Amino acid sequence: MTRTTIATIAAIVALAPIASISAPSHVMSKKVGISAKAGATMVSPSWMKIDAPNKSVHFDIKMAENANNGTLNFNGYGHGDLTITVPLNWKVSMDVVNIGQGAIPHSLEIVPVTEAIPSQGSEPPVFDGAETVELINGLGIGKSDKVEFTAGKEGHYWMFCGVPNHGIGGMYDNFVVSSTAAMPTVRISGHAAK
Repeated sequence: MTRTTIATIAAIVALAPIASISAPSHVMSKKVGISAKAGATMVSPSWMKIDAPNKSVHFDIKMAENANNGTLNFNGYGHGDLTITVPLNWKVSMDVVNIGQGAIPHSLEIVPVTEAIPSQGSEPPVFDGAETVELINGLGIGKSDKVEFTAGKEGHYWMFCGVPNHGIGGMYDNFVVSSTAAMPTVRISGHAAK
């Protein structure tokens, strides 16, 4: 890694707490009832397409979509403020693109939740196929990949950027596979929902 890259990552991580946070404009929202996490908002984003008869869901995931969290974000969210829930055994596809607002590479991998945030991605992902190419080096600006897998194991996971130190900087969100969910859902919590 070059000094410039290390300095850029350090600056992003240092500025993350003071970065401007706002919900992306392509999200329609409604408040969730008492059963949801306090302050959580259920959304119907334009980037989620559900095919219920075929038990499949498609997500358009934009990495570094905006300046939120110093550009370390998925569709504008980081630090676990986004929660995607998918029913058990549904097929998941994701078109993942690095929009490049921060001019640095990013990747995506579904990983187990751990007590400490990993410093980088690791093989294998939780589900076969649940990662982008160039996991550690990341996809360059404007580069994309298609991720396809079956959500075959119930649990709480992270949608995580595998590029070194991006996860530690907050580039992770929640990915839940539920045996009780009837349909995929997206929820926003924390400061990003305001």
